[in-house]
Amino acid sequence: MSATARVQTEKDPSPRGEEGRWARTIALALLFAAFWFVFSGRFGLQYFVFMACSVGLVLWMNPERPFRGTDLSRGAGLTGRIRSGVALVRYLVWLVWNVFKANIEVAAMILHPRLPIRPRLLRFSTTLENEVAQVLVANSITLTPGTVTIDVKGQEYLVHAIHPDSVSAIAEGHVQNVVAPIFGEAADPVPEIEWAWSLEEFEQ
Repeated sequence: MSATARVQTEKDPSPRGEEGRWARTIALALLFAAFWFVFSGRFGLQYFVFMACSVGLVLWMNPERPFRGTDLSRGAGLTGRIRSGVALVRYLVWLVWNVFKANIEVAAMILHPRLPIRPRLLRFSTTLENEVAQVLVANSITLTPGTVTIDVKGQEYLVHAIHPDSVSAIAEGHVQNVVAPIFGEAADPVPEIEWAWSLEEFEQ
């Protein structure tokens, strides 16, 4: 390789990388916008402007996440992006359905004369490596009534559940495996769940 070629490579190591990072940014912006419209239920020019400003602010304040070296999908080319897009649509449909179903289940518990609520803490790990995927799993758990993500440390999650039955989607690996294809990750095995009544039990 000539000296000129080496200098050009150092200045612009990968022209496709520049295109890739913008593609990742656009994909994340569309993902955030979809979340906004699905869960806000608000439509109109003023809501669109507020959504665009909010999404833009998040991307601007966290430039390293959308511009990371790993692509949104590990699949190569157009085929991988199509697979990720289909997986994203599938995830949104799955999330809306599970939020709807969990709302009914929690309402039934609260309205039940005996109030069959058994709050517990649980801890589990995932094999997902992509940081955005890990955050998406945490947010999906929190958005589903009956469960709240308390803490995430790497691939380990700490979750509060209103009842052990409300975490079936986590215990069976559905949450992790509906997110994984969006980022081109392999299927996550069924996690081992650790249960506790308090944080002190986990620290022992």
